[in-house]
Amino acid sequence: MICLYILIAYIYDIMTYKGGCLLGVCVRIKNTNLIEKFKQFELIDWGLHFCPYNKKMENIVGFHAPIVDLGNSNSNALSILKHTVDMVSDHDYLTLHITNGKDPNIDVLISNLSELVDYARKRNVKICIENLRTGFSSNPNNLIEIADATGCLITYDIGHVDYENRVKYIDIFSDKIYNVHVYELEVPKIGHIAPKNLENLRPTLDKLLDVGCDFWLIELMDIEEIIRTKKLCEEYLKEHR
Repeated sequence: MICLYILIAYIYDIMTYKGGCLLGVCVRIKNTNLIEKFKQFELIDWGLHFCPYNKKMENIVGFHAPIVDLGNSNSNALSILKHTVDMVSDHDYLTLHITNGKDPNIDVLISNLSELVDYARKRNVKICIENLRTGFSSNPNNLIEIADATGCLITYDIGHVDYENRVKYIDIFSDKIYNVHVYELEVPKIGHIAPKNLENLRPTLDKLLDVGCDFWLIELMDIEEIIRTKKLCEEYLKEHR
């Protein structure tokens, strides 16, 4: 509990310093030699689906879970995620993909996710489900229905949505959004693309701030692209204020 109070106080200080917006980065690299470069960032989302938990890393506020399938009655996904919650219980949240790409059994999914949300709540961990580029979780109506049924929150991944639909997703997700993955776009067989400027992202960022979604995590794989995008976002936030 003491760790949680410290985290809340730390986040409050950062929010005040950044003018009310949390701006962090996602660690999504497999080259452990580059991990040290992330210590310069104040808020880190650690991707367990990319690299093991490094307990020596400071400034971690939350995690992305391993990729499992909560909608499959024959999988051990629930036990894996409960173990993950135990491992990260002194941090704020855990983001997860609710399926591994297959259409879920809805009853199984809701039952498993509800149990996980309750399990995590008792350990002071928020469960967030992420919209994906394709499949069941790419439909925002599916995600909001699951979130409403289970009590979980939503991690909104901007790059998983076509430009013209991004503001609509915010309207659908509403106050269920807990944090946002920020980058230009995810391209099949290429991955996450960094923005050259914020021309395409600005309408979405404006809308996010308008509705109070102010916890942003830059999700790119290249450290230099992360730094450049962070600077773009910082400049945008200064102008927005």
